Amino acid sequence: MKRIASGSPELDQILGGGFPENSINILMGLPGTGKTILAEKVVFENATPDRPAYYLSTVSEPVDKMLHYLQGFDYFDPAAIGETVFYHDLGETLRSRGLDGFVDEVIAIIKENAPAFLVIDSFKALHAFSSSPAEFRTKLSRLLTALSSVSVTSFLVGEYSADETALAPEFAVADGIVELVLQKIGVKDIRYLRVIKQRGSAYFGGEHAFKIARSGLEVFPRLVTEATPVAYDLSQQRDKTGVEMLDAMVADGFWKGSATVVFGPPGSGKTLLGLHYIFKGIEMGEKALVATLQENPTQLQRIVAGFGWDLQEAIDSGMLELFYVSPVDVYIDEFVSRVAGKVNAGGVNRVMVDSLNDLEASAPDPARFRDFMYAFVQAMAVRGVSTYMTHEVRDIFATSVVSKFGVSHMSDNVILLHYVKEKSEIHRAISIIKTRASGHDPSIRRFEISSDGVIIGEPFD
Repeated sequence: MKRIASGSPELDQILGGGFPENSINILMGLPGTGKTILAEKVVFENATPDRPAYYLSTVSEPVDKMLHYLQGFDYFDPAAIGETVFYHDLGETLRSRGLDGFVDEVIAIIKENAPAFLVIDSFKALHAFSSSPAEFRTKLSRLLTALSSVSVTSFLVGEYSADETALAPEFAVADGIVELVLQKIGVKDIRYLRVIKQRGSAYFGGEHAFKIARSGLEVFPRLVTEATPVAYDLSQQRDKTGVEMLDAMVADGFWKGSATVVFGPPGSGKTLLGLHYIFKGIEMGEKALVATLQENPTQLQRIVAGFGWDLQEAIDSGMLELFYVSPVDVYIDEFVSRVAGKVNAGGVNRVMVDSLNDLEASAPDPARFRDFMYAFVQAMAVRGVSTYMTHEVRDIFATSVVSKFGVSHMSDNVILLHYVKEKSEIHRAISIIKTRASGHDPSIRRFEISSDGVIIGEPFD
């Protein structure tokens, strides 16, 4: 089955390679979800003089207005208008000649111009020009018969809601259905798309986040674990942490490819301990990625310099990649997708994620956070990449770890940084809660932060 590229490699991946050629597809969603942007991206990416595209406007938006806003996108090519992409406003035809006249006009365009791509926007608006459901079905059948009898890939764009898929007759005859959704999560708007139907073809189901950018739709396929567990070799090597006493507490370092989560209240040293881990890896010739939602690059550079590390030198040498995203405008889908992509592209050995709390807040529901984190941890393990994650807890003097989303269960190593009261003073402390397939020191030890970084001392009395 030949495929039509959507203009987004990630969306093509979700579609199983793109839209099937000569198929009839419905792009559905409420106003503002990005349907028209997707349809226009497809035609501008694929139309050629020998395979032209015809974009037919009904009564939702006039052509001149479409073209005005279309100019704000990178994929818009003014030279293509009238050469490979043709816009027609059929609103007047609908108003003067009704649905019959509209269908006649579309069939005439198909016969005279033999387009390879055809878009009708908005298709749902056609219902208003039908006197009854029975009449609409008759006209729909005539139109779709014409579309199916020629080599044309069609996109019917409409402001449909999810409950209309079981009522409107066009959904029964469509070969493919892609739904675009806009959700309000707290003070943020998050967009998702999902493939509801794709006849005769496999596709990647579920909700996939996307953003509207100058390039069109920026899609982030959801990260999932393989249905069949992947067999991979477990390394027998240990990762040095950069803190000698911590290495000794966990049997000479963490297993390479393991996942470590460090819990602790504010100011306990979670990020600093992670930086020891990252720069020790760089010292040993291992490439690292710091993915942070906490400190921006300028702040992080000042923190790192205060302990004798040179962040910019590590970046310039190619041994360290810094990926910063503001927690104010982050999708968990985007963050995890980009981190996984950077690991795959750059031969990364160690990853630091700071912090999981921000990712929890960016997830629309706990189940999505749990699923994404489990899939992410498994994806890193399969690739032999060691992961260090931080998680802030509220209790300053906590002696136990409670993770309502099961982060500690999916991690190989769990470390607790906390505070201990000793007479009239408060001291930092470190405890190893869990090391999978390895022994560890169960004592509560002193944890100090000096100008040289972390120092782990003797156990408390």
